[in-house]
Amino acid sequence: MRWQIPIVWLIGSIVTGTIAVILTNDHDLVPITPLPFLTGPEMAALVALVVVLFLGLYAVGWRTIKATWLRWQDLRSVLLWTLLVGVVGLGGWGFAAAVTFDAGFSLTAQLILAYTCGGLPFALVAGMLLRPWRLNAASVMLTVIAVLVGLTIMRHPLQTLVAYLELLVGGGIRVY
Repeated sequence: MRWQIPIVWLIGSIVTGTIAVILTNDHDLVPITPLPFLTGPEMAALVALVVVLFLGLYAVGWRTIKATWLRWQDLRSVLLWTLLVGVVGLGGWGFAAAVTFDAGFSLTAQLILAYTCGGLPFALVAGMLLRPWRLNAASVMLTVIAVLVGLTIMRHPLQTLVAYLELLVGGGIRVY
Protein backbone atom coordinates (compact mmCIF):
# COMPACT_ATOMS: atom_id res chain seq x y z
CA MET A 1 0.00 0.00 0.00
CA ARG A 2 2.93 2.36 0.66
CA TRP A 3 3.98 2.27 -2.96
CA GLN A 4 0.62 3.33 -4.43
CA ILE A 5 1.43 7.05 -4.70
CA PRO A 6 4.99 6.67 -6.09
CA ILE A 7 3.84 4.13 -8.69
CA VAL A 8 0.91 6.35 -9.72
CA TRP A 9 3.34 9.29 -9.99
CA LEU A 10 5.73 7.20 -12.13
CA ILE A 11 2.99 5.95 -14.47
CA GLY A 12 1.55 9.46 -14.81
CA SER A 13 4.96 11.04 -15.48
CA ILE A 14 6.03 8.54 -18.12
CA VAL A 15 2.73 8.70 -19.98
CA THR A 16 2.20 12.46 -19.77
CA GLY A 17 5.82 13.16 -20.65
CA THR A 18 5.44 11.09 -23.80
CA ILE A 19 2.10 12.77 -24.59
CA ALA A 20 3.86 16.13 -24.21
CA VAL A 21 6.50 15.05 -26.73
CA ILE A 22 3.74 14.19 -29.22
CA LEU A 23 1.69 17.36 -28.67
CA THR A 24 4.30 20.10 -28.27
CA ASN A 25 6.07 21.77 -31.13
CA ASP A 26 8.71 24.46 -31.41
CA HIS A 27 6.54 27.17 -32.97
CA ASP A 28 6.27 30.44 -31.09
CA LEU A 29 2.72 31.25 -32.14
CA VAL A 30 1.19 27.83 -31.48
CA PRO A 31 3.10 25.84 -28.82
CA ILE A 32 0.99 22.68 -29.15
CA THR A 33 -0.25 20.73 -32.11
CA PRO A 34 -4.06 20.70 -32.12
CA LEU A 35 -5.59 17.22 -32.07
CA PRO A 36 -7.19 17.59 -35.53
CA PHE A 37 -3.74 18.27 -37.02
CA LEU A 38 -2.05 15.16 -35.62
CA THR A 39 -1.04 12.53 -38.14
CA GLY A 40 -2.57 9.05 -38.01
CA PRO A 41 0.39 7.47 -36.20
CA GLU A 42 0.58 10.37 -33.74
CA MET A 43 -3.13 10.05 -32.93
CA ALA A 44 -2.79 6.27 -32.57
CA ALA A 45 0.15 6.76 -30.20
CA LEU A 46 -1.83 9.32 -28.21
CA VAL A 47 -4.80 6.97 -27.86
CA ALA A 48 -2.48 4.08 -26.95
CA LEU A 49 -0.80 6.19 -24.26
CA VAL A 50 -4.13 7.14 -22.69
CA VAL A 51 -5.15 3.47 -22.72
CA VAL A 52 -1.82 2.52 -21.12
CA LEU A 53 -2.35 5.22 -18.49
CA PHE A 54 -5.76 3.90 -17.52
CA LEU A 55 -4.65 0.26 -17.62
CA GLY A 56 -1.67 1.09 -15.41
CA LEU A 57 -3.87 2.98 -12.97
CA TYR A 58 -6.37 0.11 -12.98
CA ALA A 59 -3.59 -2.37 -12.12
CA VAL A 60 -2.38 -0.18 -9.23
CA GLY A 61 -5.95 0.36 -8.05
CA TRP A 62 -6.68 -3.37 -8.17
CA ARG A 63 -3.64 -4.16 -6.01
CA THR A 64 -4.18 -1.32 -3.50
CA ILE A 65 -7.96 -0.79 -3.32
CA LYS A 66 -8.06 -1.79 0.35
CA ALA A 67 -5.95 1.28 1.15
CA THR A 68 -8.68 3.64 -0.08
CA TRP A 69 -11.81 4.85 1.64
CA LEU A 70 -14.00 3.64 -1.24
CA ARG A 71 -16.55 1.50 0.57
CA TRP A 72 -17.22 -1.38 -1.79
CA GLN A 73 -13.68 -2.80 -2.06
CA ASP A 74 -14.60 -4.60 -5.29
CA LEU A 75 -14.52 -4.07 -9.05
CA ARG A 76 -16.75 -0.97 -8.79
CA SER A 77 -14.31 0.61 -6.35
CA VAL A 78 -11.35 -0.13 -8.61
CA LEU A 79 -13.13 1.33 -11.64
CA LEU A 80 -14.21 4.43 -9.72
CA TRP A 81 -10.70 4.91 -8.32
CA THR A 82 -9.18 4.49 -11.80
CA LEU A 83 -11.61 6.97 -13.39
CA LEU A 84 -11.16 9.57 -10.64
CA VAL A 85 -7.37 9.37 -10.63
CA GLY A 86 -7.13 9.24 -14.43
CA VAL A 87 -9.63 11.91 -15.42
CA VAL A 88 -8.91 14.41 -12.63
CA GLY A 89 -5.17 13.75 -13.02
CA LEU A 90 -5.33 14.53 -16.74
CA GLY A 91 -7.26 17.70 -15.94
CA GLY A 92 -4.60 18.74 -13.43
CA TRP A 93 -1.84 17.95 -15.91
CA GLY A 94 -3.60 20.06 -18.56
CA PHE A 95 -3.89 22.93 -16.08
CA ALA A 96 -0.17 22.69 -15.29
CA ALA A 97 0.65 22.63 -19.01
CA ALA A 98 -1.41 25.79 -19.59
CA VAL A 99 0.40 27.49 -16.71
CA THR A 100 3.84 26.63 -18.13
CA PHE A 101 2.85 27.77 -21.62
CA ASP A 102 1.43 31.04 -20.31
CA ALA A 103 4.48 31.64 -18.12
CA GLY A 104 6.73 31.26 -21.17
CA PHE A 105 8.70 28.20 -20.09
CA SER A 106 11.01 26.89 -22.82
CA LEU A 107 10.03 23.71 -24.63
CA THR A 108 12.92 21.85 -22.99
CA ALA A 109 11.84 22.95 -19.51
CA GLN A 110 8.25 21.92 -20.22
CA LEU A 111 9.27 18.44 -21.39
CA ILE A 112 11.54 17.96 -18.38
CA LEU A 113 8.68 19.03 -16.10
CA ALA A 114 6.27 16.69 -17.93
CA TYR A 115 8.56 13.68 -17.44
CA THR A 116 9.40 14.46 -13.81
CA CYS A 117 6.30 16.19 -12.42
CA GLY A 118 3.62 15.11 -14.88
CA GLY A 119 2.49 12.41 -12.49
CA LEU A 120 2.00 14.81 -9.58
CA PRO A 121 -1.70 15.54 -10.28
CA PHE A 122 -2.41 11.79 -10.45
CA ALA A 123 -0.52 11.18 -7.20
CA LEU A 124 -2.40 14.00 -5.46
CA VAL A 125 -5.77 12.55 -6.49
CA ALA A 126 -4.66 9.08 -5.37
CA GLY A 127 -3.57 10.63 -2.07
CA MET A 128 -7.01 12.17 -1.63
CA LEU A 129 -8.51 8.70 -1.94
CA LEU A 130 -6.22 6.98 0.58
CA ARG A 131 -7.65 5.91 3.89
CA PRO A 132 -5.64 7.83 6.53
CA TRP A 133 -7.26 11.24 6.78
CA ARG A 134 -3.86 12.90 7.22
CA LEU A 135 -2.86 11.88 3.70
CA ASN A 136 -6.21 13.16 2.40
CA ALA A 137 -5.66 16.51 4.11
CA ALA A 138 -2.06 16.78 2.90
CA SER A 139 -3.09 15.97 -0.68
CA VAL A 140 -5.92 18.49 -0.62
CA MET A 141 -3.66 21.17 0.87
CA LEU A 142 -0.92 20.58 -1.73
CA THR A 143 -3.52 20.65 -4.52
CA VAL A 144 -4.96 23.95 -3.32
CA ILE A 145 -1.47 25.46 -3.07
CA ALA A 146 -0.53 24.22 -6.56
CA VAL A 147 -3.74 25.59 -8.11
CA LEU A 148 -3.36 28.96 -6.37
CA VAL A 149 0.27 29.25 -7.49
CA GLY A 150 -0.76 28.36 -11.05
CA LEU A 151 -3.57 30.91 -11.06
CA THR A 152 -1.17 33.53 -9.72
CA ILE A 153 1.40 32.84 -12.44
CA MET A 154 -1.11 33.18 -15.30
CA ARG A 155 -1.95 36.67 -16.51
CA HIS A 156 -5.58 35.92 -17.43
CA PRO A 157 -6.35 32.48 -15.97
CA LEU A 158 -9.82 31.82 -17.36
CA GLN A 159 -9.08 33.16 -20.82
CA THR A 160 -5.79 31.25 -20.96
CA LEU A 161 -7.37 27.95 -19.96
CA VAL A 162 -10.21 28.37 -22.47
CA ALA A 163 -7.81 29.40 -25.23
CA TYR A 164 -5.58 26.35 -24.75
CA LEU A 165 -8.58 24.03 -24.58
CA GLU A 166 -9.95 25.53 -27.81
CA LEU A 167 -6.52 25.23 -29.42
CA LEU A 168 -6.10 21.61 -28.36
CA VAL A 169 -9.54 20.43 -29.42
CA GLY A 170 -10.47 22.73 -32.28
CA GLY A 171 -7.21 24.06 -33.58
CA GLY A 172 -8.44 27.65 -33.49
CA ILE A 173 -6.11 30.44 -32.45
CA ARG A 174 -7.36 33.41 -30.48
CA VAL A 175 -5.34 36.22 -29.04
CA TYR A 176 -6.75 37.73 -25.86
